[in-house]
Amino acid sequence: MTLVFLVSLGGFSVLLGRVVLNEMDSITSITTDAASKLVTRNLAQGQVDFLRLKETVRAAEDGGDLDELRAKFDLYYSRIKTFQNSPKLEELRTNSEIVDLLVRVRSRLDRLVPLIEGADEGLRKGLPELSRIILENEFDAQTLVEQGVLIETRTRTNTKQRLSQTLQLLGGVLIVLVVALGLAGLITARQFRRGQILSAANKAAAARMRTMVTSSLDAILMLDKRGRILSFNGAAEDVFGYSRTEALGQSMVDLIVPDHLRRFCIENVANFLATGEGQLVDRGLLQMEGRKKSGKIFPVELSMSSSQAGSDLVFVCFMRDITDRAESEEALRRARDDALAGERAKANLLTVMSHEIRTPLNGILGSIELLETTGMLAEEKRYLQAMRISAELLLHHVNEVLELSRLEAGGEAEQIRSFDLQDLVAGLVDGQQAAASARGNKLYLQCRLDDQPIVMGRAEGLQQALLNLVGNALKFTQNGDVVVEVERLGDETGRVEFRVCDTGQGISQTNLGRVFEEFVTLDSSYSRKREGTGLGLAITRRLIEKMGGEISVESELGEGSLFRFAVPLPAAFKRVPTHATDRPISVAPKRLLVVEDNDINRMLLEKMLQRQGHQVESAVGGAEGVEAVTNNKYDLVFMDISMPGMDGIQALKKIRKFELAEDSTIIALTAHAAADDCDRILQAGFAEVLTKPVTQAKLAEAIERHTSETNPKLSEMETSDIQQFVAALGEERAQGYLTTFCQDVAQLQKALDDSGTVDEEQQSEAHRLAGSAAVLGLVALRSCMLEIEAATPQTELPLGALELAWSEAGVLLAPHLAGKSA
Repeated sequence: MTLVFLVSLGGFSVLLGRVVLNEMDSITSITTDAASKLVTRNLAQGQVDFLRLKETVRAAEDGGDLDELRAKFDLYYSRIKTFQNSPKLEELRTNSEIVDLLVRVRSRLDRLVPLIEGADEGLRKGLPELSRIILENEFDAQTLVEQGVLIETRTRTNTKQRLSQTLQLLGGVLIVLVVALGLAGLITARQFRRGQILSAANKAAAARMRTMVTSSLDAILMLDKRGRILSFNGAAEDVFGYSRTEALGQSMVDLIVPDHLRRFCIENVANFLATGEGQLVDRGLLQMEGRKKSGKIFPVELSMSSSQAGSDLVFVCFMRDITDRAESEEALRRARDDALAGERAKANLLTVMSHEIRTPLNGILGSIELLETTGMLAEEKRYLQAMRISAELLLHHVNEVLELSRLEAGGEAEQIRSFDLQDLVAGLVDGQQAAASARGNKLYLQCRLDDQPIVMGRAEGLQQALLNLVGNALKFTQNGDVVVEVERLGDETGRVEFRVCDTGQGISQTNLGRVFEEFVTLDSSYSRKREGTGLGLAITRRLIEKMGGEISVESELGEGSLFRFAVPLPAAFKRVPTHATDRPISVAPKRLLVVEDNDINRMLLEKMLQRQGHQVESAVGGAEGVEAVTNNKYDLVFMDISMPGMDGIQALKKIRKFELAEDSTIIALTAHAAADDCDRILQAGFAEVLTKPVTQAKLAEAIERHTSETNPKLSEMETSDIQQFVAALGEERAQGYLTTFCQDVAQLQKALDDSGTVDEEQQSEAHRLAGSAAVLGLVALRSCMLEIEAATPQTELPLGALELAWSEAGVLLAPHLAGKSA
């Protein structure tokens, strides 16, 4: 059907062309030649351009746009040039009068070019001149149009023939046009169909997007470059309290941003538009604050991104109300702060209670110790023994609480050192035999260490853990057996397993998992038979864990219990030096000063020290103590820490500041037993810390440590481990090692003597030799090597002390270097 229509239309077009040719003669009077039309049209357009330029000049004089004036001038100027140069207007330039008109018009316009191309200010000032010259052209412009009409009239006859030829082509053009229209129709129909499909897909995608935005739990806002809201979803209405109608078109900053954040938002968006960077746009999730319609400020989580589509830029904001989360976090912070405050309060309470309990305990135990040396009846001795037991039990409870507090606070672990494990366990078992006999128990020790009793580990922690287990076993066993077993497991870590087994009352399966908890006593009734804080096993577990082990328990109610744990205790060669308490303490009488504000404690200390044969003076408070050392010289000063007015630390600082008592050692006495308290006291400059209550034995040991005049050479020989080293390695191997050791020490000594300074390589060598000296028990030499290792360029090297220590060590090493057994 369409094809028939197109063919018919083509035939009709041909017929129409023939009719037009037949009627040409009758319409020549109204037919216009194409060339004439071109001339007339251009002249008319030139007149229009002139009139527009004239109108633009008038507008510019009234303050109009100068750029528009320049554009109209350029257009008119180009039109005149076209008249002068275009080949299509050659007919126009055959008229000399028109050529003269064009030259005059062009000349005037050329005079205006500098003004037009100049600055706005100059152009604005030259507008009157420009207007005058434009008006001069007005007559010539009109004359051009009139002359053009005359030319059109003259050339109309010439265009008749060309018009006929054009009409002859009309039929063919129409045919081609119809065919093109047909093809265009087909293409348009196809494109229309594709457009419908794409439109449907876009509508579906838009619908899905609207559904996602509408159902989103987050507030979603779309903004234009000026920050005006283009889209506002339902969640945004719920979050901010504005309806969509209220929000659309409004500035987001004015609507929902708090006052204190407005400047930040405005500046960051402006910076992003200028540079593409900022702290707000395309920066991921940010935590800020928003403002509701009610004026309430609340925390929000914001993500703001940009989207560019051609020249259009929009911002998409996702916001989430995080009030609940912020409140939860704040509650957690408050809970944490409260917990920390509680921990601090507990630590402070323990510190105060430790001091307040230990101070009177010092008086009680000290008085008991003094009374025991006086003549008393048997009954009085029994009463005194009961007093001692009660006081020591109270002190034990205080120590347990403080030890647990230290472990919970992550107190510094005991340093690893070598010790005789077999001696430690045997001594502990021997010390508990009396307690075992008191309850009708038999206490046994089975020790299997494969002839490797010397180990590396934490002796004090291990001793305390074993003591707690053995003490518990004895306490809950009546007329039974308690066995302590120690066995080396033989693995690569050098672990040793400890087992404490008893035939006591046992633990039920219900309570088995609770025994290592703090403050748990399985019998908490008023009539309970065993006293205690319930901390012993909790402390034991923590101590063992700090040593790298784990404790477990097996028990049957009424049958007994088995506690076992294994800790790394690798074998070592070094022998433990004999402790001061293992031999009689005999110190020459010394002049001592006791600084103590508590009358009872001061009196007890005086008596204890006087009974050891010392000359004792006392001072009440820190100020009196400072005055005493200013006026007198003492071998040793015992100074209490907690004193009113001037405490012990303040007194020590004043003594050292004014260089008083330079030759006197000052030892701290305190009832504060916490580890951080002791560290603080030592850092203040005290030589040692004695924790109350103190005994005569502790006082005697401290005096000997700080006032003994033992010959260094003899001390070196007492603690030397050379013989045991030779026995462990064999004489030949030991001799080779010792020879190399002597050569290395001599070489280092010579290098230091020559240079007088120490470099990093020599410090590393000193560190290595210090370790070797420690193994051989050469204490003085090891001390010199450690000083060299720690030396700085400004430090004076201990070359004299090194020479003396090396000379003394040579005496001890000489027999073994010669291959003889000492």
